[in-house]
Amino acid sequence: MNMVRINTKTSEIIKELTFEGQKGEEELQNLVEKHLPQLLKAFVIKSKQRIPNGEIDTLAISEDGVPCIIEYKRSKDETILNQIVYYYDWLLKEQAKYEFEKLKDAIPNLQGLEVDWSEIRLIIIAKSFSKWDESLIRHLDTDIEAYAYSYHENELDLHRERFGVSERRTSTSIQRDTYEKHLEKAEGHTKEILEELRKQVLSLGDDIEEGYTPNYIKYVVKTIFLSVHVYRKHLICHLRVNEETFSDPKNLTKDISDRKWSVTREFKIEEMDEIPYVIELIKQAYEYQ
Repeated sequence: MNMVRINTKTSEIIKELTFEGQKGEEELQNLVEKHLPQLLKAFVIKSKQRIPNGEIDTLAISEDGVPCIIEYKRSKDETILNQIVYYYDWLLKEQAKYEFEKLKDAIPNLQGLEVDWSEIRLIIIAKSFSKWDESLIRHLDTDIEAYAYSYHENELDLHRERFGVSERRTSTSIQRDTYEKHLEKAEGHTKEILEELRKQVLSLGDDIEEGYTPNYIKYVVKTIFLSVHVYRKHLICHLRVNEETFSDPKNLTKDISDRKWSVTREFKIEEMDEIPYVIELIKQAYEYQ
């Protein structure tokens, strides 16, 4: 049941709009793609990507490098679950991976983003989902992110439907890199810095989750607020902050907003005595989530 929205200034009900017909279908896709970084923390690689025996609505990559396939469910009776699983099988092939990376590298702002092939996000966006959809999604061996949308004048909202799938279960998934593997990249002194930084970051709040990609360690609340890239003699950290309120008196961070990533600040850590200051920077990113 959809909640009624009321303009508190005029007391008028805000009318819910619909996407109808071919033009409406294109409007929904265009709106999602335009605001993909804000809606799903991802970037468009290609719209309407033709593949053998099909066409992927939106081919994308998440801010942490995970490939994404996005399909739009136009009507309640329509089923596209078989389509998205077919597209998933296609993207697992080496030639498809090569094509994906080639498309990504053709986009200047994404050239420095490494692809994490340990998983593929499968995303369906629809007005609503049937009980049949819900049951099938629960029983598929591949996790599918189902998002229901609402559309009002000048407003598009997505919310995640939870159908009981708590983790990705594909037999072809590559084992995720662990913290220990990242720790092995560093020399002794840098290992100590990483261990201390990790301890203090996790102590900022009980809601912080630590995750791993082949290229960095990520710290997440609602979104990634910190990523740590481990090198032999130093760490490189990226932050997502509120640029209007962010405070860095020592000018330790570098503005990387021109890369059009979701993170906007970068800094290097080489010494243990830098940690108290950088924790204050990281705390600002954590509190911004």
